[in-house]
Amino acid sequence: MGFKVVLTADRTLMSDYFGGLFLGFMTTAPKKGFPLLHPSILFNFIAKPVPSDKEGRALLAPHGLRRVEATLVEAGVVKREEVAVATPDSLPKVIGSETKVIGVSTNDPLGLGPSSSTLAGPYGVIHEEPMSAWKFRELLTSRSIQEERRRGAKVVVGGPGAWQLSLKDMAALGIDVVVDGEAELVAPRVFRGLMDGSLKTPCIVKVPPSETPTPRQIPRLLGATVGGLVEASRGCGRGCKFCLPTLRRLRHRPLDDILADVEVNVRFGKRTICLHAEDALRYGGTALEVKADKVVELFKKVLGVPGVENVGISHAALSSIASHPKLVEELSELLGLTKTRWMGYQTGIETGSPRLMERHMYMKPYPFKPKDWPEVVEQSFAISVDNNWIPCATLIINLPGETADDVMDTVELVERLKPYKSFIVPLLYVPPPGSKDHKAMRMLEDAGPHHWELYRVVLEHNLKWLVELADDYSSYLGPLAGAFIRWLARAIKVYVSRKAAKAFKRRLAITQTAQVGGLIVRGGAP
Repeated sequence: MGFKVVLTADRTLMSDYFGGLFLGFMTTAPKKGFPLLHPSILFNFIAKPVPSDKEGRALLAPHGLRRVEATLVEAGVVKREEVAVATPDSLPKVIGSETKVIGVSTNDPLGLGPSSSTLAGPYGVIHEEPMSAWKFRELLTSRSIQEERRRGAKVVVGGPGAWQLSLKDMAALGIDVVVDGEAELVAPRVFRGLMDGSLKTPCIVKVPPSETPTPRQIPRLLGATVGGLVEASRGCGRGCKFCLPTLRRLRHRPLDDILADVEVNVRFGKRTICLHAEDALRYGGTALEVKADKVVELFKKVLGVPGVENVGISHAALSSIASHPKLVEELSELLGLTKTRWMGYQTGIETGSPRLMERHMYMKPYPFKPKDWPEVVEQSFAISVDNNWIPCATLIINLPGETADDVMDTVELVERLKPYKSFIVPLLYVPPPGSKDHKAMRMLEDAGPHHWELYRVVLEHNLKWLVELADDYSSYLGPLAGAFIRWLARAIKVYVSRKAAKAFKRRLAITQTAQVGGLIVRGGAP
């Protein structure tokens, strides 16, 4: 018979990654070219599918799918027993003659995201399709979905990567509707329209600001999430020109709703909770203001939920850390962090150039000035490591207006960060399709001597800390999973070191005539 509404996502999203969400970034690598991240290794050992119950419902699911599930039930579009969230492998169990709509969540359907563009695709290190795009296409063109679509079911796609899909892509993949934006207020109308035939397809529904949900309009979860992810805040508001979340208005969910979501996750077996926000230290505050008492209350209340053993965060802003070191210290004491029992978080350095900060991210350093940014970054790294917070930080290469001097400013900043246990990831800025003002850059082929110097210092930094970070992280895992992660880290270090040595040697031979004594000259052409 099947469920009336089925919600799913591709294999790169339908995995718990041993509880380590950061490992999910591995699936943005190309499906060919990185032997140690070959799909057979990744999907059999690291990205195993989440478990399902006897009816085929996933016991864990991406946070976005859980929100849509709750939204549809709360709005009365379907009863709870009429909707199923399922893995790709379980679709044959949950899809049937009663199925009217299949909803698919995606982060990176065409491989155009920052990480996948850097590692794969036409601009990346290896010009192969990233696994994120491959697995999305595999899901959409699967027999389960396409046969049901031929019988009349409609396919709707949403999620953070929905912006990548055009009407042409929809025709090729068999998609009826794309929802681009926050879906809580729009999804009920779209699903009803598909179920009663009143919504004309194909179409792309762009969610306007007027239909952005308030905190109270974000429904409570009905099931557990991958990584125990619980949304605390949404949006950022600092207005960095290249970053969609920073352009969204900052909103904080009520504490009682957050705790209800935590309780649901605990009830389904998740003992570690990851609080999600663009900056966890601004919970209860404003786009520019930290309210430490609200943040401490949040952590105390979540830790007080029976069954919760650990609490982590997804993101934190370096400026918030640098301006509120005592808050970081207090949270570390609450969480019981140690040198080997640390908390990782994602953050954005983006550049070491005060000039580019002034141009593209003027409010990112607040309450500091753009000219102070390198000092803010180093100070926040020092505060983090002293309190056993481990940054996983991004850099952005090829920002509009970038010069060799800007890149060398970033090189100098990365050199200053070497003493701090952390991981740094350089990402390409790829202009939006049709952009005429800025040219896309290939990671390797278009890199200048200054870019290669940046790659070198970033690689040295990461290889210095890789094995220690993996050893600490593996202590949280089971014996087999822990042993595999420790082996993989050491294998990657050896493999990458050898490959990098050859790449830098080749590059030196190519560019030695443009260098003086093998040293990068500041002020060179970009």
